[in-house]
Amino acid sequence: MKKLLSLTLALCLILSAVVSVAAAESGKKVISVHIADNPEQMDPTRNSYSRSSRVLQNLFTGLYKLDADGKTYVPAMAEGVEIAEDGMTYTFTLKEGLKWSDGSDLTAYDFEFAWIHALHPESRCASDLWIIKNGRAYNRSECTAEEVGVKALDARTFQVQLETLTPWLINLTATTSFMPIKKDLVEAKEAAGEFWTADVENYVSNGPFYLDQYLSLNRLVLKKNPYYYDADKVKIDEVNFIIIADDTSALQAYENGELNIDASLSAAGLAKYAGSPEFHTSGKVGIQYCDFNCRTEVVKGYEKYMVDANGNLPFTDKRVRQALAMAFDRKVLLETIGVVEPAVYGFIPYAQPSLTDPSKSYRDVAGDMFTEDVEKAKALLAEAGYPNGEGFPTVLIATKGDEQQKLLAQVIGEYWKMNLGINYETITYDSSYWSNLDAGFFTVDRNGYTVDFTDPSANLKIWISNSNASENAWDDTEYDALFNASLTMTDPAEREAQLIKAEQYLVDQMPGFPVYSYENQYLVKPNVTGVVCNAIGHIFYEYADIVD
Repeated sequence: MKKLLSLTLALCLILSAVVSVAAAESGKKVISVHIADNPEQMDPTRNSYSRSSRVLQNLFTGLYKLDADGKTYVPAMAEGVEIAEDGMTYTFTLKEGLKWSDGSDLTAYDFEFAWIHALHPESRCASDLWIIKNGRAYNRSECTAEEVGVKALDARTFQVQLETLTPWLINLTATTSFMPIKKDLVEAKEAAGEFWTADVENYVSNGPFYLDQYLSLNRLVLKKNPYYYDADKVKIDEVNFIIIADDTSALQAYENGELNIDASLSAAGLAKYAGSPEFHTSGKVGIQYCDFNCRTEVVKGYEKYMVDANGNLPFTDKRVRQALAMAFDRKVLLETIGVVEPAVYGFIPYAQPSLTDPSKSYRDVAGDMFTEDVEKAKALLAEAGYPNGEGFPTVLIATKGDEQQKLLAQVIGEYWKMNLGINYETITYDSSYWSNLDAGFFTVDRNGYTVDFTDPSANLKIWISNSNASENAWDDTEYDALFNASLTMTDPAEREAQLIKAEQYLVDQMPGFPVYSYENQYLVKPNVTGVVCNAIGHIFYEYADIVD
């Protein structure tokens, strides 16, 4: 297996070198960057995955987009917007002459179709659009599409009615969940029972680049889209996403000149390049966390991991969840697995700014929400009926095949065994990871989430009842009420206080536990300029250039 993996990686590096040489000989400006695996989803209206977004953000463009400064949102497909006095209705006017990458017309009807498509019950990003009037109801099949608050008034006018005040809607329109897809193409493919993303020839986008090649487990080649509304300003001819599973091999490819950008640094890469002109870092609005399986019904075949010696489900008791969350040392854990990103003691990352003082982090204002305390963890577990772990079921920790993630699971499991007397097993799911979590085939999973906009509510909304982003089956109406109350508040100080209250309740219930706060860390060759990395951690190549 190791020999096969090494051969596969070597072939990837050779192919990337061939592409780079061919591009150089033709005088093209080509950027090569690696991703660890195939994108999980190539339909922006069904996507909630970070790896997919890195590709999709360069293939599609929303009503607004991030400007070259990496901070400001400017009109893209939209020419402008009118916002009603009560802040509940947005009327966007599209630019004239917009085209898809196949040269056909792009209209407001495509946006209307796309946003409804994103709210489909099968969409993983549907909860992002629950802010729209009747968005949640349609997602739950409780109303028709005609009742959802999105409407193309004509080919260039797109009107959005909101369910709740959402002053960050403009920012949201620059994220994948809100991007357009071509209505007639998708309808025809779905009517035939096919995925519209299945073949490159029929894959149509509207961003600065279009998809030219997709070789599974090898590479994706994006070429400059001549029909992009701002094509004259795009200097890069091609972007190659080279698939390299191993971070160490990716670093080697970068150092050999086969990659211009390394956006997934290994510990060795961080140690070598930190502080150099090629090293770039910035805050990222996401956290790495773990879910507890909070299901109240036993998943068939997993009784050993869900039921205690007396037939009870221990993870329905918040004391058990609290105990496990505070019974290991995060800083030692991160040192052990080679992660330099900071440990976090709440569900909102350091990169989220305070609503009352944007120069500060929300975490600076809210503070740590819990502390690690082994003795308290032992007492909580005993209080829940499991002194020294007696009668507690074996904990099944689910992870992907990534070596770092497997080590994280093992180290946490060893802490629980040593400190609480709890036995554990680990299980690796690769391509089936998310479907197995959705089915409940775990006790504890490894999870992570990077949100789409800089507001603390973004990180808290994934925990509301029936969220498409949560795999733990934890629903709590009291938490919902605390969170939803913040959506009606316009005063920043009042909103921040309410969000802090909601996060405190979430930490008290502990349906999962935070581990560390994400940061953007990447290498860029000195001759590559104009690379923009947003707070989500996605790199844009629209403004990039390669200079002599």
